[in-house]
Amino acid sequence: MTTVRAMSPAAPRARKPRMQIEVRREEVLDAALRLLSRGGYQAVSMEAVSREADLAKPRVYAAYPGVEPLLLALVERERGRAIAALTEAMPGFDDGADFDDILVAAATNLLQSVAANPESWRLLLLPADGAPDEVRENFSDARAFALAQLRALLEWGRDHRPGLADLDLELTALSLLAVGEQGARLLVSEPEAFTAERFGRFTRSLLAMMSPPPDVPRRVIADTAH
Repeated sequence: MTTVRAMSPAAPRARKPRMQIEVRREEVLDAALRLLSRGGYQAVSMEAVSREADLAKPRVYAAYPGVEPLLLALVERERGRAIAALTEAMPGFDDGADFDDILVAAATNLLQSVAANPESWRLLLLPADGAPDEVRENFSDARAFALAQLRALLEWGRDHRPGLADLDLELTALSLLAVGEQGARLLVSEPEAFTAERFGRFTRSLLAMMSPPPDVPRRVIADTAH
């Protein structure tokens, strides 16, 4: 005689404790960012976010009513974080400060922030296929903020760094920004080869080449840069 054993019911899925809506929104945005980093915008759906965040779909929808507002909130959050990082990266400058030290510290600080949060910066620096227009708009906002900071530093440095007065400050600011952007992209793509410290050394060498301190021959500057 065959004995049939009763199947024990599956254990119910443990529910995550309720959380404040702002905390849940951050958790949902973090999950969306991870999905986007791994698979691009096509990988982000409300169901995928629900699985990634281990939240029931109604809770995800309570945080954001759909994919579009979720992505817009994510981009806006990362833009705010980028501008905060740019603000924190720039040391204060006064009459006792050294221009080269400030710029090298700013470049190193910012790229260390990029290295610590590569997924966030990748969203702005390397927008994936299918990225909403708002991604590029938010990157433009962060870029304009960085350019204004560089321009303010160069304006201050005109009276503190010999040689800067002879340069076109607008083109200098744009050139330094381009170097910084490329450095951040390389760091996100190849973090082991392109470190924040490496770009800090490069920035100091570049400054020495483009605007040497007084009474130091360019040949000496070039030799010490290698």
